[in-house]
Amino acid sequence: MIRRLRRLLPHLAALVLLAALAWVVWGIPWWQGLKAEVAEAADAHVDFQVAHPGWSYPVRVWSAPAPLDLPPERLAAHARIRGYAEACPPVAPGSFCPNTGAVIPRGGRFPEGVQPPGVEGWTRPLALEPIRIGLLVGPDGELREHLPVDEAPAHLLAAIVAAEDQGFHEHAGVKFSSLVRAAWANARGVGVLQGGSTLTMQAMRIVIPRRRGRTLQRKVWETAAALALDAHLGKQGVLQVYLDGPYLGQAGNLSVSGFQAAAWHYWGIDARDLSLSQAAILASILPAPGRFNPITSPEEARTRRDRTLRRMEAAGWDVTDALAEPVSAIAHPWPADRYPSYLQETRRWLEENLDAATLYGGGLEVFTGLDVVAQEAGAAEIEARLPEMVAALGRRQEQPLRAAVALVDPVTGALAAVHDSGMSAATDFSRATQARRQVGSAFKPLVYALAFDRSYPLTGDAPSPPPFTAATPLPNQWRDFSMAPGWHPRNVGGFYSPTSSLAYALAWSQNIATAALLEQLGGPEPLIALAGRFGLPTDHLPHEMGLALGQAELSPLDMARVVATVSNGGLRVSGAPVLEVRDARGAVRHRLQPPSERVLSPEAAELTRALMQLVIDWGTGGAARGAAGRLGVRGPAIGKTGTTDQERDLWFVGATPHHAGALWIGFDTPASIGASASDLASPLWGWWMRAVEAGLAEGTFDGPKARVLRMCAYTGCRDEGQCVTMPAPFLEGTGPYRQCPDVEVQEKEHHERLWDKVKAAQEEAAAQEGEAAPQDDGATRSPASTR
Repeated sequence: MIRRLRRLLPHLAALVLLAALAWVVWGIPWWQGLKAEVAEAADAHVDFQVAHPGWSYPVRVWSAPAPLDLPPERLAAHARIRGYAEACPPVAPGSFCPNTGAVIPRGGRFPEGVQPPGVEGWTRPLALEPIRIGLLVGPDGELREHLPVDEAPAHLLAAIVAAEDQGFHEHAGVKFSSLVRAAWANARGVGVLQGGSTLTMQAMRIVIPRRRGRTLQRKVWETAAALALDAHLGKQGVLQVYLDGPYLGQAGNLSVSGFQAAAWHYWGIDARDLSLSQAAILASILPAPGRFNPITSPEEARTRRDRTLRRMEAAGWDVTDALAEPVSAIAHPWPADRYPSYLQETRRWLEENLDAATLYGGGLEVFTGLDVVAQEAGAAEIEARLPEMVAALGRRQEQPLRAAVALVDPVTGALAAVHDSGMSAATDFSRATQARRQVGSAFKPLVYALAFDRSYPLTGDAPSPPPFTAATPLPNQWRDFSMAPGWHPRNVGGFYSPTSSLAYALAWSQNIATAALLEQLGGPEPLIALAGRFGLPTDHLPHEMGLALGQAELSPLDMARVVATVSNGGLRVSGAPVLEVRDARGAVRHRLQPPSERVLSPEAAELTRALMQLVIDWGTGGAARGAAGRLGVRGPAIGKTGTTDQERDLWFVGATPHHAGALWIGFDTPASIGASASDLASPLWGWWMRAVEAGLAEGTFDGPKARVLRMCAYTGCRDEGQCVTMPAPFLEGTGPYRQCPDVEVQEKEHHERLWDKVKAAQEEAAAQEGEAAPQDDGATRSPASTR
């Protein structure tokens, strides 16, 4: 026997040597590569840098908070939307006094972190909390929320270990005794039937999803990978992956994944508040959540729970009360989405600006610029007034008339509110942010901004005297344009004059004068370049003179950004809905910077703004101040009407010191509306903006201030009492200095406005019935009366 062993020793030694050599040549590189692969995958999951089926997070979207220094009326509106209780004085968190504006904030989730109820211990200025407005679920349809392992209840972690892997804290990621038993059982069966998986091995399958099916080769790979994962993450790290990963139920067509989401689904609570019995139920149903569902199969769930509790008892836990607790659960609905128009634009922006791994793998908290008072009040006003406008048109419409609005904060540059009257779900197509329609004369302020940009450029000294002022005369009669042979635009209403001052041309939307101005500025190319500086999409803008009159197709959000840039003094505005994005660890993934890129000089912006103020206070946008006996926008305001050919699209774009907003009215299939923007878009914008800004103090536009002087409206000459005059803005050192010879100018015949017709019909009906006619409260203004 000894002699035989001696003969075998060289062979055994050779085998050991070959095995060692194979390990050095092949095994060690394979093991090092496996460890690197596991480490990279584990770190990506722990750092929320990856998304895949079995590991994706919905995006939680929040509104903007409401600062406590708002005027009392505005602050009260914010408190009511948030469900605060009225109490004077307020006595507890979540209460407010509408008379004084005193409020005790409820606390909650802010970009700076969770703030406590009351007024003590805050890490940011006191405010009313953001409102969660929706969940953006990823393509894998998983409802999952991050639960930090150091915040998870100890009894939950103990229940997971008791149910799934009682030796978890003793082994190195693999229980070799279980693997041996599994191998023996498998050898007696057919194929690889049993596994012997540990918590670490299950976590490894979450971190590195592999093909399904049981093979010996896969089991060997998983065993090695589990050893590597346990060594890399440690026990707490493995538990962290396991807390967030597993499938635990079904909510409609969405998978409930991870213990935080499951706690809400079954009991409507945070996982931190799970009782011992509830924690044991969740840990026990892991192998088959459908079969052991505590909602549909409470007895099976009880059997599984009790087995886990007995194991915990053996480990030293007192489970007496938990065993006596009944097993009951009901499916809790997830909070419904609010404000679908805004939520839709938020999703679109996120998908366009963040990669999929960050968006649906980061457990993101997205804080937006949504002003919930502006959103709700503005939407309600649009929905209330649109039917009145349809009735005022006095004819049957074959398709519903739609309105879409976008509201931008010129200071932060963020989207403050958005509404589409035909939109009901966040997955619908948005007329406010996605649809592009011809904007008509609403585009004209860019032509005038270009003129003032030549007069007051961003760099270099301004020409002296400036080539363009409010008094600059422009041709305003039917003519040929050298840059567009055969093109003959006309002035709406049939009014022409030898010349039109630059200020009159915009205030009364003179097409020929505006086209003549663009011709003097070099045609469409410099205008397209300016539009690009403003951030507009320029790839589809027509390179032709008709661009001056609004042949561009843009969205209400595009136009709101334009007027916001003029409003804030020439700083480019993004109009993005997202202020800040934080991942599940609180790390900032994106933060919106306030507007800082100057695209228009302060002087050019002020003159453009002042001309647009004339549109409201003297020109085609007068109904923005009120119509039909109802008051419109108050305080300083700028604007511009826009009506496309055959009245198919009606626009009004404008701003106050607080907000910039664009409004579109039309049909989905373009058709004549039967009224102009002055008739419909102008008053609707004014009513909408008044509702949006209810409770806010009047503000002032920043930047240089123009002087308002009187001048001849058509010639831009000095007012000497012999011409039709108008107010016009001039910067210091400029003015209507030219003296003009007497020129006979036709008075403009202003067309009868829609609301004048409505009022006349009401008066006639009242007279026939012997009743007193409705009295105008002064809000309805005829353009002619303002001249």
